[in-house]
Amino acid sequence: MASKSESICSHPGCSRLTANSYCDQHSDVIKSVHKTYNNERVDVDEVAFYNTSEWKSVRVAVLQRDFYLCQQCKAQGITTVANTVHHIVELKDDWDKRLDMTNLETVCTACHNKEHVKVKKGLGTSTQKHVYVVMGLPGSGKSTFIDLNKDEGRDIVIDIDKLISAMTGRPLHDRQHSAYDAVSMANDMVDAVIDNIVLDKYNFKSVWIRRTAITPAQASKLKTIGARFICMDRNRFVCERHVRDTGQTIAPNVFTQIEMNIEKIRDRVTVETFTAFQKMQK
Repeated sequence: MASKSESICSHPGCSRLTANSYCDQHSDVIKSVHKTYNNERVDVDEVAFYNTSEWKSVRVAVLQRDFYLCQQCKAQGITTVANTVHHIVELKDDWDKRLDMTNLETVCTACHNKEHVKVKKGLGTSTQKHVYVVMGLPGSGKSTFIDLNKDEGRDIVIDIDKLISAMTGRPLHDRQHSAYDAVSMANDMVDAVIDNIVLDKYNFKSVWIRRTAITPAQASKLKTIGARFICMDRNRFVCERHVRDTGQTIAPNVFTQIEMNIEKIRDRVTVETFTAFQKMQK
């Protein structure tokens, strides 16, 4: 008997080869997700429908039609491989559209979760995760703002300066010796984490990303999951003086470049402005 040919694991972001839909690492995860999802469904007819051969055939046809690409990400100019088929009009709202391919679209996990969060909000049961991107010049009060607004002990803070310091064993903002490579590595790590956040691979309640600025591409990705973008409001002269007073040396052109990068972000997304000691409405 011929063995089944291997293909890439269907889990978003995984490149392992497997003879089944999911690799060994993700098969149990998917089973758990499906079990939880089934438990949340209260309509027995819906559960039965998703196990029919008719649905499975239409699902494959929709995935092939959409080339296994998330249609909601595509509308934002982002290419995301996906394998979930979503009912645009919910089954409970129009049962007759359950196999209508014009009512079906391929979506990634993050976009699918967003759609169901919208429904849950209407029921008062939202489980939406919160992502906050806090940007600003060195010395503008990013850390102070996050410390004031985060839920201590529950929220996650991604601070690239602390990450670099942990990698080099040197004080914060010390960029000597091995710091050059550490900066590149830390940037790569943050890039990967942002991708995984968009793919909904984590179970956090709230995460804060502290950067002088993110890239326009990162902003576009995070915009698709409803991230809030915050820029610290502090005069550049005051920031430069604060940096000098703390013994740091940052060239003026670095401040200029950061300001330009933040303006590029403003062209992509809505950026809110806060001062370091200001409480925000969540």
